[in-house]
Parts: sequence; C-alpha cells; structure tokens
Amino acid sequence: MRHVRLMVLGSLLLGAARAAAQPPPVPPVTPEPPAPVTTRDLITALIESLRDTDSEVRLYSAAALGNIGAEAVAPLMTALQDRIPEARAAAAYALGQIGAPARSATPALMKALKDGEKEVRRQAAQALGRIVAAERLPSSTYPTLPPASPPPVFPPEAPRP
Repeated sequence: MRHVRLMVLGSLLLGAARAAAQPPPVPPVTPEPPAPVTTRDLITALIESLRDTDSEVRLYSAAALGNIGAEAVAPLMTALQDRIPEARAAAAYALGQIGAPARSATPALMKALKDGEKEVRRQAAQALGRIVAAERLPSSTYPTLPPASPPPVFPPEAPRP
C-alpha cells in the first residue's frame, strides 16, 4: 500500500516538473486588419453580383446597393441596360430602395417599363413609385403620429356581497 502511494506521489511530482519545464504558451498573433475597401470598389463588386445565377445573391446585392445610396445611382442606371434580365430587374429594385436621391434615374426607369421581361417592368414600376413617394414625404420615414392619450383609469371595483 505504501508502495502505491509513493508511485502516485512520484508521478504527480514528475508531471508537475514537466509542466513547469514547458515554456509559457505564445499568445496568438492577431492579423492586421485588411485595407479598407473604397465605396467605388464595393459598388463595382455589387454591380457585378447583380449578374449572379442565384436569385438571392442578386436580391441581397441590390439591397446593399440601395443602402449605399446616391453614389450607386449612376452604376445602377448602367445596369438597367444589362443583357441579363435579372440584373436589370435587380438594378431597378435597388434604385427604388434608394428613393428620392435616385430621381435622376426616372427616365431610365420609365424606359424599363417597356422592357420585354415582366419582372423588369414590375421592378421599374415599383421603383418609380418609391421614388415619387420619397420625394413627396418630407422625410424617408412615415409622418409622426400625435402622442397617444394615456389609458383610461377606472375606479376600483366595490367588493361583491
């Protein structure tokens, strides 16, 4: 029994000595952040992805271009003339998401209303509606509503007999 205790104690001491002899762990090296992407490069990449075969990629790219805003209007107007109908439809959608700053795209969108592809015509019509609505509202949000009146206060019920 004493022999077993000595073996266990010896292995524990040997393990502790080995752990102490190891060098401390090296902290992980954090990579340097990549160089920032310019808005022009981002717009170019997103315009190219409007031609992707996956409809969700086209939709998300169009939404991203819509979020960029006025800087994306000119490239989107060019994309309205793309030979791929899905790219034209996505470009129209993005112009509608931009709203009033895409006012200069109105003639191109009116031309797209006569496109041979139904989805391009639909997106162009919706985009024109969004642009007109954004121009007429003083802001891009819904008008503020008057403050709600406080809820009515009822007297406590009398105890029932």
